[in-house]
Amino acid sequence: MGFLAQFRSFNRPSRVLMINQFGINVGFYMLMPYLADYLAGPLGLAAWAVGLVMGVRNFSQQGMFFVGGTLADRFGYKPLIVAGCLIRTGGFALLVVAHSLPSVLIASAATGFAGALFNPAVRAYVAADSGDRKLEAFAMFNIFYQAGILLGPLVGLALLTLDFRITVLGASVVFAVLTAAQLMALPQHLADPDTKNESILQGWKAIVRNRSFLGFVAAMTGAYVLSFQVYLALPIQASLLAPGH
Repeated sequence: MGFLAQFRSFNRPSRVLMINQFGINVGFYMLMPYLADYLAGPLGLAAWAVGLVMGVRNFSQQGMFFVGGTLADRFGYKPLIVAGCLIRTGGFALLVVAHSLPSVLIASAATGFAGALFNPAVRAYVAADSGDRKLEAFAMFNIFYQAGILLGPLVGLALLTLDFRITVLGASVVFAVLTAAQLMALPQHLADPDTKNESILQGWKAIVRNRSFLGFVAAMTGAYVLSFQVYLALPIQASLLAPGH
């Protein structure tokens, strides 16, 4: 089965979410790898301030996934996906006009928390919609995911030749389009009735008792640390080795 035929074999929600994830990664990676260099360069923030901004952004997303997942279980997946894309649109738009540390921190926290809302909901929706084809669906999902990571920095690099604010504005436009697309094209998916009848505390206790899952989380923490070091530090090192390019 060819790529397009396999893609079309999935239900419409899964196809929409795969394309959505491609757009999310294009919009994210066209900006974020170059943000630290912009903060330390044209904006003139000190190294500690740059680290604080990036730390707040990462904590607001990766540190808040449990909040987004809990909300998705109770209110359904689509509202969280749409809300997350909308908040990231606003967060990136704020970065266009943010020139002080407080405003940059607010924008970074907004863009991070947006990801905490839509990321768990997207993956839960794909898992629920694909049924017995979960492995196949997430393999296809990962193709779109990686394609967005590949294309995003190239788009951002091209826009950087104009102005960093153009890059930020472009990322905001991408998420605005995604917000409208999910609102119109993504069917509603009701929350799991069993989960809604369970208290939030009961759900979190069940997770804490799952030692295998906690071990997996610990292992993935190291993987995230390594990946963040690469995509944040590499552009800065490249600018040091080839200034003005």
